Amino acid sequence: MIDVNWDTIQENDGTFNNPEPGGYIAVISDYEDNEQKQYLKIFWDFAEGEFQGYNQETFDRAGFWPTALFRSYKPKALGFFKSFKACLEASNRGYRFDTRNLDAIIGKKFGVVLGEEQYLSNSGEPKNRLYVAQTRSIQAIREKDYKAPPFKPLKAAPVQQSAYPAPDYGAALSFDDEDVPF
Repeated sequence: MIDVNWDTIQENDGTFNNPEPGGYIAVISDYEDNEQKQYLKIFWDFAEGEFQGYNQETFDRAGFWPTALFRSYKPKALGFFKSFKACLEASNRGYRFDTRNLDAIIGKKFGVVLGEEQYLSNSGEPKNRLYVAQTRSIQAIREKDYKAPPFKPLKAAPVQQSAYPAPDYGAALSFDDEDVPF
């Protein structure tokens, strides 16, 4: 083992800080354009502060990108996409979003408001995760002009109903008193 000056090392009990719901400045690291389903999957990272580079570190360590942002460009969702586009343009001086040059979004900054929700893991146990509740301009994040959404717990699972309706025994048992032989 190497010689270590233990006086300069801080103890770690295995816990570490994770981002919490709230507003953050983000930077776009990459994206995927799914033209068939008409959405952009945007890989973003924390651009400033304590969590700067957190999403990339998670990807490097665990092999998945946490809290990717999906923005649909289906006709019914264009208003939501336009809101994201406006946040990018307001946050990056002189930048104009161009559908013919999507690569230009890489490196652009914008604001994200994170919420927390519960989900069922592959093993069936409830766990918590962050999600992008909304996008905002950097100015809105810095001025705290946003509201983090309340925690979203798992919805109760619907009661399973039989594929076959229960028989209506009442109809089969209806009879007239005159039919009774006693």
